[in-house]
Amino acid sequence: MPGMKHLALAAVLLAATSLQALAQEKITVATEASFPPFSKTEADGTYSGFEIDLGNEVCKRAGLDCEWVKQDFDGMIAALLARKFNMVFSSMSIKPEREKVADFSIPYYATKFVFYGKKGAFKDFAADIKGKRVGVYAGATQDQYVRKFHAGELEPVGYENADQIHADLVNGRIDLAFGEQLPANEFLASPQGQDFEVAGPIIDNPEVLGRGVGAMFAKGDPLKAKVDEAIRAIYADGTFDKIEQKWVPGADIRADKLWR
Repeated sequence: MPGMKHLALAAVLLAATSLQALAQEKITVATEASFPPFSKTEADGTYSGFEIDLGNEVCKRAGLDCEWVKQDFDGMIAALLARKFNMVFSSMSIKPEREKVADFSIPYYATKFVFYGKKGAFKDFAADIKGKRVGVYAGATQDQYVRKFHAGELEPVGYENADQIHADLVNGRIDLAFGEQLPANEFLASPQGQDFEVAGPIIDNPEVLGRGVGAMFAKGDPLKAKVDEAIRAIYADGTFDKIEQKWVPGADIRADKLWR
């Protein structure tokens, strides 16, 4: 049966070639790279952080050769829809209005939100915030929350990234910032943030703030299925816990409760 042997060999070679091609699939991945501890730009221009390590692990397990691309958060969705990159892996909350225009992976982390401002300035939070200016990502989750729950009390001021928010907070151009709890804690622990503290309650509102954070894709992109599978595997074998412990020790930002 030499013919059958040749056919079998050809099938094996074809399968191996297909797997190799899959392993070499190249994509571009967007990161803000100015949102520590999730992503930041090092002095040498490289990127590091929780999402960079997690994203690299996702890419490895999904058989993807990923190139990170820096993008300000406020232009990230438009750039994805314009096909400037293949995937967003940059603290993008999963929200219904975003799901209308793009696809999301299963959530890979979940966090809460806080206001923070000058130490001692917001002891009576409800009274002290009236007429104050708060820095938020323009048009993003935080912006929408402030407009919905603090209309007439707080004036939201939109920015492209966290570095801009913190610069204006330190310089007194805004009175408060509102953002994810862990990056806020990172700022407060830095020399730049030594005169500031969390103000008011810790906020967890899935209706406005989203159902965790996921990778974002153009509608119908088959990358979603590959990334979902990789995220599940990373949770299953304990790799997520190792990355979490490295970048946010003591925190619990696991999101598997949202999809198990």
